Amino acid sequence: MSLTSSLSDPTSAMSRFLNEHLPNAHDLLRDCRKRLTRYPAPVKPEISADQRHEYRTLGRTIDHRLRISLGAPTGQPIKDGIVRAVVQDAGWPSPKVISTVQAAGLVLLKELDQYTNSDGQPLVLDSEDEDRLVRLCHIASSFEAIYRFGGWVRGNTLGASRPGATLEDLADAVPAYVVDDIRRQMALAAHPGPFDRLRQLPAAQRVCGPIFDGSMDVAGADADFILAGQLIDCKAITRPDRMGRAEFHQLAGYLLLDYNNSYAIESVGLYLSRQGALIDWSVADFLGLMGAQLELPDLRAACQYALTDGVAGAPPPLKDQRRPLPRPRSAPPVQDTLFGDLP
Repeated sequence: MSLTSSLSDPTSAMSRFLNEHLPNAHDLLRDCRKRLTRYPAPVKPEISADQRHEYRTLGRTIDHRLRISLGAPTGQPIKDGIVRAVVQDAGWPSPKVISTVQAAGLVLLKELDQYTNSDGQPLVLDSEDEDRLVRLCHIASSFEAIYRFGGWVRGNTLGASRPGATLEDLADAVPAYVVDDIRRQMALAAHPGPFDRLRQLPAAQRVCGPIFDGSMDVAGADADFILAGQLIDCKAITRPDRMGRAEFHQLAGYLLLDYNNSYAIESVGLYLSRQGALIDWSVADFLGLMGAQLELPDLRAACQYALTDGVAGAPPPLKDQRRPLPRPRSAPPVQDTLFGDLP
């Protein structure tokens, strides 16, 4: 069970822990909505009435394209997805299609590996190169879906590949609206957007797909980015006004799973790729606004205790021994961070 799957189950240990110890999302949501008024309306996929699209797949695609801009194109989930493609969904797809897809996936990895660079990559390439790269990222997102679900799920477009198809065939099959949609999001990420500055960080300060000390306690959680000590979750959503506790608990979950403070996270944020908006908070403000009554080290220890059935970590103090963390008197201002102001 991944972190998102765990949070979708109200009976899971992580859901119960966060609901008890970080019960408030209203103030964070109010602050987020206030800051979003500085940005344009979200861009949306331009599709015809008879076309079907999946926002989740598009979200993975923009995530992969942004990782390439930071110089880290091939995360382990893509590689694991190619391996797990042997796990059928009640006989679907056929063995011939699976062999075809896996062979194309290995070629995909080799091509994506060319973008590995400690200096990162441009946010926008020449038109033909950008189109090709977006198509590769979209294919990669389908392999990641296989990994996330532990095998094939009906609706994964790779399952419709013809036996013997090559990577070129899979790339040609990516709908044009996908290419257009990701290119528009990348234009928002480019100068003077936040990712233009993120690319200039030293390589050691750019971590893509971080895995935490407690990741295996929720069956393998990995976040999107930790950049210069800031934990960032990328959201390619068209209705940011509908965000709520789930999005903030996901951020909190990653933060708490770093049991030993391995990443020295100082702030957390949501990057809304359809607006080019980075909304961030210091860890202290984030926890305070969510109603935390324990300091971060104690929260992490208590979370580990809860997720491991008391085998590791430490139990939280009794409720009458807890004190709420100080909360900002008003919504925290936009931080003067390395991301700067956006138009």
